[in-house]
Amino acid sequence: MKTMNRYQSAFSSAEKRGQKAFIPFAVAGDPNQEIFIDVINAYIKGGADVLEIGFPFSDPVADGPVNQRASQRAIASGLNHSAFFESIKKIRSINNDIPIGVLLYANTVTHLGNDEFCKRAAKAGIDSILVADMPPEESHDLGLSMRKHGIGRVFIASEFTPDERMRYICKHVDSFVYVVSRPGITGVDTTLSTSVKTTIGRLKKVTDKPLAVGFGISTPEHVREVSKAGAHGVIVGSALVKEIERCALKGTNPSAILKKKVKLLKEATSFK
Repeated sequence: MKTMNRYQSAFSSAEKRGQKAFIPFAVAGDPNQEIFIDVINAYIKGGADVLEIGFPFSDPVADGPVNQRASQRAIASGLNHSAFFESIKKIRSINNDIPIGVLLYANTVTHLGNDEFCKRAAKAGIDSILVADMPPEESHDLGLSMRKHGIGRVFIASEFTPDERMRYICKHVDSFVYVVSRPGITGVDTTLSTSVKTTIGRLKKVTDKPLAVGFGISTPEHVREVSKAGAHGVIVGSALVKEIERCALKGTNPSAILKKKVKLLKEATSFK
């Protein structure tokens, strides 16, 4: 499957270089569609291995204030389904090899219908979808459409996930497992949860699929800690989105700052 090949290639290539895959996050259309593309370009040039893109939503219950404000900016700038898929196509024209994962909420898919959304997502070049407010047990119908159109599934596991449910989640994931580093919502933390290594260890007992850790990871030191804990990938969101917000408030383009920040975070994934 084309979808799987991109993810397999990204994680495998990073490992061969003695690194973990670095996965920066941005909200589509933040602060506007033109600068959003510049942001993604900066991520790629800074060394991103995988892209995680949020579809802006009015009530993003899994997101903290930083990403909530990013959604508000994107919606205010006119981001809708058509503009979102056009943005993904532009990213694909820049880089056809990097995996693109989308994090969204169930209403976003329901608005178009499972099959129509997945059809347009596949056509645009999306590799995987994570529906933040849809448990794996409730995703059967969407899963059928995703498989039909060659889109990989991503589900969340945490320190509170029972072993049996971890097995269930890992069985139904075919891109990577999103490991939540700590309870709560997305945000910028100063300290990393001590439970990450234990959670990764438990997951590795039930799956050999890639494990990418996110939520609260904001510094190179956090990235090093997660890399040493055994993750295959590290996701950084709010710390980067905060830079986008700062520049948006000043009316400047964040690209140069983000490229440097991503480069530093990527360098911290080295484990040799």
